[in-house]
Amino acid sequence: MSLLTSPTGATVTPARSPGRLLAPARRVVPFVGRTTELAALLDWCTGHEPVAIRLVSGPRGVGKTRLAREAAHTMALAGWTCLDVPDGAEPAALAAVPDGAPALLVLDDAETRGPALADLLREAARGRNGALRILLVARGVGQWFNRLAATDLTVRSLLEPARAGHDLPAEVFPGQVDARLVTAFVEPYARALGVAVPRVAVASVPGGARMLDLHAAALCAVLRTQARQPRGALPVDVSDALGELLEHERWAWFRSAEDAGLLGEPGVLAEAIDGLVAAATLTGVRTADAAENLVRRVADVVPGVRPGVEGDVGRWLLGLDPQRALPRRLVDPHLLGELTDTPRLHRACLVGAAAPTARRAALRVAGLVADRLDGRSADLGAALDQLGATVAALPQDGDLLRSVTGALPHPSLALGELRAELTLRTLAVTPDGDPACRAEALGDVGVALGGVGRAADAERYERQAVALLRQLAGTDPHRFRPRLAALLANMGTTFSDQGRPQEALRCEEEAVELLRLVDADHPGVVTLDLTTAVSNLAVTFAELGKPLAALAPSREAVELWRGIAGRHPDRFTAALALSLMNVARRLLELGRGAEAWQAAEESLEIRRRLAAADPDEHLSALGDSLEVMGSVLRDQDRGQESLRYLEEAVEIRRRTAEENPGRYLADLAYSLQALGTQLSDLGRRDEGLGLQQEAVEVRRRLAAGNPGRYVAGLAEALSALGVTYSRLDRPQDALNAEREATRTWRELAGGDPHRYRPWLAQSLTNLSSIFAVLRLGDEAVEPASEAVTLLRELAAENAPRYAPRLAEALRVLALALHDQERFDEARRARGEAEELGGAPGG
Repeated sequence: MSLLTSPTGATVTPARSPGRLLAPARRVVPFVGRTTELAALLDWCTGHEPVAIRLVSGPRGVGKTRLAREAAHTMALAGWTCLDVPDGAEPAALAAVPDGAPALLVLDDAETRGPALADLLREAARGRNGALRILLVARGVGQWFNRLAATDLTVRSLLEPARAGHDLPAEVFPGQVDARLVTAFVEPYARALGVAVPRVAVASVPGGARMLDLHAAALCAVLRTQARQPRGALPVDVSDALGELLEHERWAWFRSAEDAGLLGEPGVLAEAIDGLVAAATLTGVRTADAAENLVRRVADVVPGVRPGVEGDVGRWLLGLDPQRALPRRLVDPHLLGELTDTPRLHRACLVGAAAPTARRAALRVAGLVADRLDGRSADLGAALDQLGATVAALPQDGDLLRSVTGALPHPSLALGELRAELTLRTLAVTPDGDPACRAEALGDVGVALGGVGRAADAERYERQAVALLRQLAGTDPHRFRPRLAALLANMGTTFSDQGRPQEALRCEEEAVELLRLVDADHPGVVTLDLTTAVSNLAVTFAELGKPLAALAPSREAVELWRGIAGRHPDRFTAALALSLMNVARRLLELGRGAEAWQAAEESLEIRRRLAAADPDEHLSALGDSLEVMGSVLRDQDRGQESLRYLEEAVEIRRRTAEENPGRYLADLAYSLQALGTQLSDLGRRDEGLGLQQEAVEVRRRLAAGNPGRYVAGLAEALSALGVTYSRLDRPQDALNAEREATRTWRELAGGDPHRYRPWLAQSLTNLSSIFAVLRLGDEAVEPASEAVTLLRELAAENAPRYAPRLAEALRVLALALHDQERFDEARRARGEAEELGGAPGG
């Protein structure tokens, strides 16, 4: 733990490593930009709260640590005690602060911390003499943050305002011009290296580069000047700067080993240096013994390490300390390249390593993967392979496994299966004698399995977790009632994923009730969980075929999310987009498509922006909103416009289903059906037919594995296919498809008539029409009559929605009766249909 104080003003003269000049702690370059963010942090420090927590977040390289240290430096000049709390120093942090002194604790890489961070927050929540501020620096809010918030309501009340921070953008100034910043950074780096200040010509990254890249570009220009005196302006490409600087760093490693007397025949050959540095980067060894043991373990796979020099080489690596001394975005490509090129290096580093070493390695590779999930890195596959190998080598230590799981981005297409594996391993080492920890582990398994489409497996674990939490909430409601509510909400999703919405409804109604009780006693503390629960409740009402009941909670959820997203736009606009999309769906189901347009458009605009920034997390959601927008346009008779949205949705669904079929194959089937139906409606029937046949095939596979969840979707796809067969003058194929659909809808309606009567009525209407085309008029009358009977009942309950369908069924019945020469009955049916033609919504 180190004091963050004012700089000494001494010139920085690194013996060899240029990359160390980039460290924010050195303050080689004066702090620039981020004036709004810095002012906000300083206002927060001087606020009236005795204890407060804040989060600075954003991707690596945007300047999070630099901003946090500048705030600490400013407060230190104002007389505050400002401490940098490294991983492992949390237990001693508060004791290091003089009693009564105002204090700021900075915890970088907060998402990688173990249980000690939760202990620190609990201790801080009890209060102390003097103001206390805890500044967490992390990639973003994730499971690690939610786990901290679940510690207890007092800690949660401190953490909730921490969500208010925005992810730092790459630009440090509005309208940032990269060339100006690089030019400004050149002078202090030249002064640090004792060379003349070069002139530079900067190639910028479109949209503004990250702060680290700008610093690296300036430093590279100075290093070129140091090597030779250039004539004219030096060209600098910001996008290549980190790669160029890494080459400088590699030469520094060789020279450092040479200075230590290690390079050559008596010690290590030059070809061993890259592998040794990668091993030290991966494991982050902290002691001489650990470093020596690491060299001994990797000597068999890294060529050129001579016997007997392990201790000297270990001490050299310890002094080099690439894991902590160099920016991760600078050295991680080297780490990944060495691990990929030397397959046995990974295992040699970790086999027999202590738990802290394994944890550091896993968190390092998890961060490496997270940096590549934006879809812009060609080496994501290699990074995922290394993460899988690291996780496989982790010891069975519950705290270690939990910390690694918490640091993984979530949700994530690429990491779903790995998260499930980690949660199952964590559960296996969680003792039965700790019911709170056991319930948390069981719930984590349920969420992870649900995320990869294994809802039936998830249910078993969630039931056990609910039983434990009911007992705990009975004795300590203050601590465990919010956890029980959150788990019930998750379990509702699990039931929905299995096609059991009635059971889901009971879970979600109880979750909402519990959270309203907590909110009444602790206003604002569980607003997020309550909003999520209300959103889920609305979706379940819709699944039960109750769109009117779903509309009110859907709209309540939109207003709740709008308020939360207004305060925390970077965190919750995705949830707002989901709720807006659900409102649009409900309005469509109620026959109010014109009202659905605004909500659908806002949802789509938000999700396009989110998916462009982070496709791994938001691409699937974009597919949902595209599909809904296509349906809204189709409802408004704008079929040609709807087509491009539905085509884009199918393209996205194919990609997500390929990466995670357990979770996203059903979405692909739905999009295929929607696009196929629209093409058929627009006269492109052969194209539509192929897509609809594919949709039926996919849904058959899904229904075979989980009939409760997917058999209704199969029946819907069969009906749509039957319509297209009819349009293609293939009535026998149409009859086969619709008969299967009708049988399925009849079985479903027998168990849940409220939900499935409308579908059965439509299928019967379609069936009657097909019989008529086949000149089977005697068989056409019965299904049409049954459809009319069902639709009369439905129209009595909701005329705007069902009167048009009743009119359609009456027209089909009239044709069937006329074909049978039952002219009076046909005339009455036709007359009733004409009267209904003017009904609202018709």
